[in-house]
Amino acid sequence: MGKVFVADLIEGEPVTSYFLAKQVEVRQRRSGEPYLTLVLADRTGEVSGVLWEGVEEVSQDLAEGDIVKVQGLLGTYQREPQVTLTRLRKAAPEEVALEDYLPRSAQDPAALLTRLREVVDGIQEPHLRSLLRDLLADEVFIAAFAAAPAAKSIHHAVLGGLLEHTMSVVGVCRLLAEYYPALDRDLLLAAAILHDVGKVRELTWDRIFDYTDAGRLLGHITLGALLVEERIRAIPGFPEPLAQRLLHCILSHHGELEWGSPKRPKTLEALVLHYAEDLDGKVNSFLSFAQTHPDPQHPGWTQFNRSLDRYLFFGRGEAGEVPPGR
Repeated sequence: MGKVFVADLIEGEPVTSYFLAKQVEVRQRRSGEPYLTLVLADRTGEVSGVLWEGVEEVSQDLAEGDIVKVQGLLGTYQREPQVTLTRLRKAAPEEVALEDYLPRSAQDPAALLTRLREVVDGIQEPHLRSLLRDLLADEVFIAAFAAAPAAKSIHHAVLGGLLEHTMSVVGVCRLLAEYYPALDRDLLLAAAILHDVGKVRELTWDRIFDYTDAGRLLGHITLGALLVEERIRAIPGFPEPLAQRLLHCILSHHGELEWGSPKRPKTLEALVLHYAEDLDGKVNSFLSFAQTHPDPQHPGWTQFNRSLDRYLFFGRGEAGEVPPGR
């Protein structure tokens, strides 16, 4: 049997396929009997699943990140799709192709890296250009930077998402630097390139998107500042005021203390970077959610988006249909 993807599942029809198991949890019914809940995922999306029978046997060696073969029926629960499972087992390695299970950016990483190098070559400040070229010459770093997701979920949560998000933020910052000549263009673009580099140490992406120990303990903002400071110290004569302004952009790019920023933006470049980064994340989150969570009962609308705390309207075609590709 070939792989059937989440995006191709049809409500009311049987499901027999292979999926990545996420958020695996054994719970108890009021009667005290166990049941299993999990999220079934592949590169096209996710759907929740529930198993009511044979839970103890199935759950003994089932772990987050396992690839499983399931049988069941796709229905709905609380207005969202859910597969009621009748059978579940771990898949054998020869049954699966790992590239089917993690979503990947639609953009070509090689093309994005070429654009990144062009931006770096256009930076005039010699110390910033040296810092960025040093990173681009690090093959281990670049391999991770081109492969990593930008987040575990919410926005750009795909392989290559970090590079895609970075280059999108760079593009927004280039436009803003042209519009607002008071900005230090070189500093802003360097900060845009470096603002999320800590995610190569914060996240893992082998079977599932998850956090490393360092990611949980320190977070990508701290990890990124440490990584950049280490590189700065290796460049003779790097001006201390320039280093402080660059590191401040990295440390403040989430904007508010309650959003995880150790500092709030206090320079013009840091303020602009924060809004550019936040805008790109929200636009990507909106578009991704509209594509993966349309509300079939209300064409043109999404299901409720918990992160934005609202329903989202993405439009209808001329005859009332959801526009293609949404």
